[in-house]
Amino acid sequence: MPAEAIDPLRLIPAWRRNDAGMIKAAIDFWTKSDALPPGVTPERRAQELCALAYVRNEVVGVSTIELGYLPTLPCRLGFFRCLVSPAHPHRRIARRLTIYSRELLERWSKDNPKEKILGMAAVLENPNFDLLATWPIWRAANLLLIGYNAKGQQIRLSWFDHARIERVGRPQTAQT
Repeated sequence: MPAEAIDPLRLIPAWRRNDAGMIKAAIDFWTKSDALPPGVTPERRAQELCALAYVRNEVVGVSTIELGYLPTLPCRLGFFRCLVSPAHPHRRIARRLTIYSRELLERWSKDNPKEKILGMAAVLENPNFDLLATWPIWRAANLLLIGYNAKGQQIRLSWFDHARIERVGRPQTAQT
């Protein structure tokens, strides 16, 4: 029996592909879900598109990566977001998109060392993750709890295997 017959979920890479069909599918999904915050346009968010999740021909999840910095870390990171259709609650789509997106970003980061992306971060905004929030390490995606933001939301970080922190900002040892 083909795997699609058991679980028809397909994850499709979209990171830095600028594919018009994927962009349109993601924009339609965000618009239908009415999930983007005020002031964020679907076109702007589509520039950060990382992966799409499909069941048959229906988009059931979208992930994005925004490149940036945490104020407490001297390195560039990819900030992960995802939105999953509530019509598919038992497929673990968010978990699967998280793992898949991390793999895509790590591979891209390794292939593009000048970008200096050293890991993937996420802010836990969804209150439905209360049980997961009690675990300091999410082993499947290697996301470690590293603190909380001003809203009390967890900040999680997964370092890439090739990540190396530059000495900038570290105290120098005194020479005698």
